Amino acid sequence: MKALSWLFALWMGAAAAQAQPTPAPCGTPTPAQPPFSEETALNKMAAPPPYVFSIFVHILRNDDGSNAAMSDAVLADNLQRMADFYRPHNICFTFVGRDFIDNTGWNTNYMTSQIGAMHAVNPHNDAIDIYVHRDNFQGSGGNSYSIPSVFCSVAAPSSFNFEHEMGHCLGLWHTFETAAGAECPDGSNCASAGDQVCDTPADYSGSQSNSGAGCTHTGTQTINCNGGTFGYDPPTRNIMSYWWFCYSEFTAGQAARMYNTINATAALQNRLTPQDRVISNATLLGEIAVGAQNSIRIGNIGGAGDVLMTAGAQGICNAGRFVRVEPGTRIAPTGANSVLLTINDLCEGLLFKAPPPTADRHPQPTTPAALSETLEAFPNPFNSRLRVRADLGQATPAALRLFDMSGRLVREWPCPTPAVQGRLDETFDLPDLPAGVYLLQLQHSGGRLARRVVKAE
Repeated sequence: MKALSWLFALWMGAAAAQAQPTPAPCGTPTPAQPPFSEETALNKMAAPPPYVFSIFVHILRNDDGSNAAMSDAVLADNLQRMADFYRPHNICFTFVGRDFIDNTGWNTNYMTSQIGAMHAVNPHNDAIDIYVHRDNFQGSGGNSYSIPSVFCSVAAPSSFNFEHEMGHCLGLWHTFETAAGAECPDGSNCASAGDQVCDTPADYSGSQSNSGAGCTHTGTQTINCNGGTFGYDPPTRNIMSYWWFCYSEFTAGQAARMYNTINATAALQNRLTPQDRVISNATLLGEIAVGAQNSIRIGNIGGAGDVLMTAGAQGICNAGRFVRVEPGTRIAPTGANSVLLTINDLCEGLLFKAPPPTADRHPQPTTPAALSETLEAFPNPFNSRLRVRADLGQATPAALRLFDMSGRLVREWPCPTPAVQGRLDETFDLPDLPAGVYLLQLQHSGGRLARRVVKAE
C-alpha cells in the first residue's frame, strides 16, 4: 500500500523575467455585438468587489507523454504575469491545478476545429480552462473561440497571449476591431465602433508593423470620417492590441467592459471562486481541484460524514486565508493519492505561493523507490485501441481493471505473472467502450498503480 503524500506549499519566488516571445496573432473570431454599450458601462458601473476566477491549465504533450508544451516553471511565470496585469482592476485568479493531455496532433499540429473533442476530455464547470500547445497553430498564438468564453488556447512560443486571450474570455475585443464599424480617431463614435471602449484610442489592423523602434507608432495611415481625414495614434501598450512586445496595461474602460460581461454571463459567474467552501460526506474517486477566496474546510462537519480519497484521487485545495482539515478526517490511500493545500493571497499578493499544483487526470504513479514501478497507457486520449505498459520491478501476479468515474468496474483483465522482470506490455481493443474518462488500475501483490485514461468520441 502506498503512503499518502501530504504536500504543504510555502512560497514561490518572484517570477523570472519574461523571455522575448515569438510574435503570432490571436485567432479569436470576430465577435458578436455585445448586449451593452461602453457609455453605459462607464457611466453606471460602480467599482466592484474583487472578481476572483478559478483557472485550470491543461498542458498538451505527445501521445507517449513526451514534448510537454510548457514546463511548470515557465507556466508559473506566465500565469503570474497575467495575474499582475488584471490585479489593478480587481480581477484576480485562483489557480486550482493543471493536468496533461497526451495527443501529438493537438500538441504540435492543432486545428481549432478540434476544440470540441479536446475540451470534452477534461472540462471544468467551475473553472476557466486554459489549454497550452507546443506550437503556434493555424498562424496564431492563441484563441478564445468566442467572446466571452470559458476556455481558451495559448501556444507556448506566443505565451504572452495568456493575458490577451483571457481578455477575450472576459468580453474584450481587439483594439483594432471593425465588426461594429471602424472607429474614428476623433472619438466621436467610440461607444459604437471599433472595440467600443472610449478610453482606448482608435487602432487599425497591422499598426504594430509600424513600430519604428520600441513602442512608438511611426505609421502614416489615415481614415476619412466626420468629413475629415485623421491619422492614428494607436494604443501601443494595450494588451488587446497586437503590439505584443509592449503589453503593459488594460484601461479603466476595458475593466468596466469586463465587469459588465461577467455580470451578464452566467457561465463566467459559475467560474467565480466562492468565498468559503465545505467538503464533507464525500468519496473522491478522481480529481478534486477547488478554490475559495477565504476558507476551505474538509472533513466530517456537523456529523455529515467522512471525506474519503480512493482509487488514486488527487486533491488540490487553494484558499485565500486558510484550509482546515477537521479532526477525524480519514483519507484512504489506495493508489497514488496526494493532497496539496495552498494559501493564496488572491488580489492582495501572488497568484500562488508554490510550484503549480497538479490535479493530473492521468497521473504518474508514486511508488517505493526500491521497486521503481511504472504504469503507462497510450495514446491518451485513445479511440479504440489502448496500449498498456507496466514495470513492477519484480515478477508478481497482477490484475488490470478499468473503472468509470462513478467507481463501477467496466473491464477486467487477469494478467499472468509477468515473464521478464515483472514487465507488462499489452494492447487492448475497446471499440465499444463509451467515450469518457476512466481509471485504469493495476493491482499486484505489492500494491496498486493507477492512471487516468480518456476514450475519445
